[in-house]
Amino acid sequence: MAAAALAAAVGAVFWVPSAPAARGFFPAPLDDVYIHFDFARTLAQGHPFEWLPGNGYSSGETSPLYAVVLAIGYLVGFRGRLLGVWAAIVAVLAIASFVRSAQTLARPSPRWLSAAVAVLVLSVGIVDWSLFSGMEVATFAAALGQALLAVVRTRARIDERGGLTRESAQWRLGAWGALLVLLRPEAAVLVAVFAIVAARGAARRSGIAAVFRSALPGALATMLVLGLNRVATGETHSAGAQLKLLSSNPYLSDVDRARAYIENILTFAIKGVRAELSAVRALGFLVPAMAIAALVPRERRPLAAACLGGATAWVMLVSFNNNSPFHNFRYYAPALLLVLVAAGAGAAGIAKALGRRNGAMVAGSLLVSSIIVAGARIPAQVQHFARAAGNIRDQQIEVAVRLAAAMEPGARVLLGDAGAIPFVSERGAVDALGLGGYRRMPFARAAVNGEAATVELLERLAADERPRYLALYPNWFGLITSKFGVELERVTLADNLICAGPTKVIYRADWSTLESPHARAPEIVDELDVADVISEAEHAYTSPAPNGGWTTLDVLADESGASRFDGGRTIPAGGRESFVVAKGTDAHEIELVVRVDEETRGLRVHTARSDRELVVAPARPGSRGWREARAIIDAPAAGDTVVLEATSGQYRNYHVWMRLLRR
Repeated sequence: MAAAALAAAVGAVFWVPSAPAARGFFPAPLDDVYIHFDFARTLAQGHPFEWLPGNGYSSGETSPLYAVVLAIGYLVGFRGRLLGVWAAIVAVLAIASFVRSAQTLARPSPRWLSAAVAVLVLSVGIVDWSLFSGMEVATFAAALGQALLAVVRTRARIDERGGLTRESAQWRLGAWGALLVLLRPEAAVLVAVFAIVAARGAARRSGIAAVFRSALPGALATMLVLGLNRVATGETHSAGAQLKLLSSNPYLSDVDRARAYIENILTFAIKGVRAELSAVRALGFLVPAMAIAALVPRERRPLAAACLGGATAWVMLVSFNNNSPFHNFRYYAPALLLVLVAAGAGAAGIAKALGRRNGAMVAGSLLVSSIIVAGARIPAQVQHFARAAGNIRDQQIEVAVRLAAAMEPGARVLLGDAGAIPFVSERGAVDALGLGGYRRMPFARAAVNGEAATVELLERLAADERPRYLALYPNWFGLITSKFGVELERVTLADNLICAGPTKVIYRADWSTLESPHARAPEIVDELDVADVISEAEHAYTSPAPNGGWTTLDVLADESGASRFDGGRTIPAGGRESFVVAKGTDAHEIELVVRVDEETRGLRVHTARSDRELVVAPARPGSRGWREARAIIDAPAAGDTVVLEATSGQYRNYHVWMRLLRR
């Protein structure tokens, strides 16, 4: 009860001042909170693994177990705005469980020290911000505490464990590891670290078998999720990984990725650790020092190794997420929780090592000082929480309310924030960033390639299936909003802290320049729709990225004079792009046709059978229109590679056709 009361009190410190800013909704400082709400509601309605009913399987829910927990609340009556209340109840209970675990892990220790440890683990404002945000962090913390207890049990003496065998302790650790990865996929590294620590205590038994028992359930849970993703979407990685990992950005070189990775780690170390563990910079070493001290006593070393090794592995992995420095460092919260648990155990070790009197004085001084200097940062985090919750209410939820009033039944909205807008508006939606998922369409893969790739996927949809509205940031989606949006109204924040832009605009969509899906003309042997990631994958397309291949789109006049959209890629001077022919022909020669824009001056085609310069059609006088570059080449066979080279300045390739010659 005491742990629950403490958790509720700290939660109230964040929630009560934020309630006025949330204006009738439970305060949530992140739009991502509502992504979990979306998946939970859909699950409760009988559509598991769907962001919205009818959209099909989505890998965008990276915490499927948390969605299940929230769905339970939905089923018992916590619906609509009340789902935020249920998330708060879950957070309080979960954090209370974590606090009790931290206290247990600090034993043997005096009661006063146990109480101080409970306060210590909730004294860091940046951690509390994430714990009480409505995200899965609190539930993850509860499972993390239980997993650490399981690690300790695998290393305990047999006669101290109430009849629990070492093998069963290892299986129990494995079960908690499976729950961890179902709450956060990054927990796979914790499973590995914990399994190694458990194996070190295998004594005369097989260490390999200990690793197997401790890691197998987590590995199976990970493979299950990845397998479901593969079967249902054709992509093994989750939509979040495709969208956010540094490796997913095609326009970053290896040097760029390494630089961004190091910058993420340094940003967290400076702004997330040094600045938040202590309001007094000179005392920022206290918590890390106590955590390291836990490595000294032999009996506490396994726990300290699990915590510090796990925290290090977590930071190293999470820093590969390009979004890790944002959202108030929420991705790093589990690492800080591990360090705080180790610090509590370290303080208990100091108290025991120095004796009752001196130990109590030193450990007490360290704990109280750490709590005071870390807690001094909480007011700033409370203010940050309130401002962020106000941003979500005044922009995302406000847009949702307006869309609910404006959208006709059956209409969909294209958005870039997959959380509050569909949850509050209860309208159909397509997520331009792909976290929501839509009928196996790879929007996440398209999003990292640029707006042109997103529109190419929308072009694949039937005209009546395309979103009739847009709710987008013009600073993020400048091309889509300017080419396909008719502005209806806008919502602007005076004090933007957490949203992707100060202004979100509602548009009526105009897709009239997109072509409706149609069968290929008989004379076309094969075609590559450049910037369409599906067509590119079918043709093993490669661009000169990262030093080229940037996507672009335009709306120009076609042969009939009608305005027509197409997306393409920019190939710099001297650059090359290539694709593999998907379908061959028995004909001896074919005509290669490349759709380009008015700035194209020259390009050349290379195949195993031909090496020709393409003839670029002259620009049409009086209007901006699409141009074509043509060459007659020996017909390549299916599986042959075709290379296009920019021979006279850069060019933009929008579409490639291989046509039978007209006789």
